[in-house]
Amino acid sequence: MTRENNFDAMRIVAALVVIFGHAHPLSAQPDPTLLGNAVQSVAVKIFFVVSGFLVAKSWWSDPHVGRFLLRRGLRLFPALFVLLALTILVLGPLFTTLPIHDYVVSEGTIRYFIYNMVLYPVYALPGVFADNPYPGAVNGSLWSLPVEVSMYLLLPVIAIIAALARSKAVFVAISLIGIALSLYYLIAVPAENQIVWWGTGSRSVADVGPYFFLGAIVAVTPIERVLNPGGALFLVAIAALFQLPQYWMQQLVLMMVLPYVVLSFSTTATPFISKAGRFGDPSYGIYLYGFPVQQALFAVGGISMGPLENTVFAVPIVVALAYLSWHLVEKRALSFKPGKRLAGGAVNSKEIPSS
Repeated sequence: MTRENNFDAMRIVAALVVIFGHAHPLSAQPDPTLLGNAVQSVAVKIFFVVSGFLVAKSWWSDPHVGRFLLRRGLRLFPALFVLLALTILVLGPLFTTLPIHDYVVSEGTIRYFIYNMVLYPVYALPGVFADNPYPGAVNGSLWSLPVEVSMYLLLPVIAIIAALARSKAVFVAISLIGIALSLYYLIAVPAENQIVWWGTGSRSVADVGPYFFLGAIVAVTPIERVLNPGGALFLVAIAALFQLPQYWMQQLVLMMVLPYVVLSFSTTATPFISKAGRFGDPSYGIYLYGFPVQQALFAVGGISMGPLENTVFAVPIVVALAYLSWHLVEKRALSFKPGKRLAGGAVNSKEIPSS
């Protein structure tokens, strides 16, 4: 697969949809939905489909656990570190209701940085956004990072089992079993009874994790050959015709349709759209900075600010921060990615573009 594709555009659009979606609960408005899912949830699932597809490609191009995990870590943690530092040192002092000294020495401030840096989601900073329509949450987007990393850790395990069995069909079979169990868990276990591990609800894992492996399945099977934008549009039209009454039906249809649609358009090279990443990849930065910028705007604008107004003001600020994050942090960190070791000890630095 070459860089001539629409993956950058797909990730940017998904990140912007997350901003639009978050603007509704942050302004105490109901979520816009699609097949029983809030639109921001659908956008996160798009991220997971793309990530699963590209990360699986990365693994099978160089199935070395150490290099694989180092690449993933360089993609996630440097930008996260800078985000958390800026949140604590700049945003927090600007918006906290506490005296600055009390804020700085608060256990909650230290906890916010350390816990989030080890992917244990903590959402509140002392006194920050306490009077917002959605009070207390500084960055609600951080919940998905431990789920994403869990998928990074799980994929090599299943892939190695498949390699020992000398069959990618084993990878597909284990993945499909996990996807089916996840759907059953969502249906059978209510939120109040879910297991919470490492600060993350198990329903969150069951909700978005399958999309990572659906993307990975497409990456390692002949399904990739039948991806087609025309077929994707047909599937969207068919899905739009039906009003599915049951939750499990909605989730099953979304699992069947979304990966095919997302990857059909992402693997295609469309004029102009395929150039979306020519100035860099701001998608991760948009995702990281969107929520705190939106909350800051609500803190300034108050309850009178609606979702559309918040989105319009937030997007240019967030996109600017995201490009700064890409060029000053993410791109530089990724320059340290290890290349694939070739025969004779040579290094191939070219890698499938990853999430």
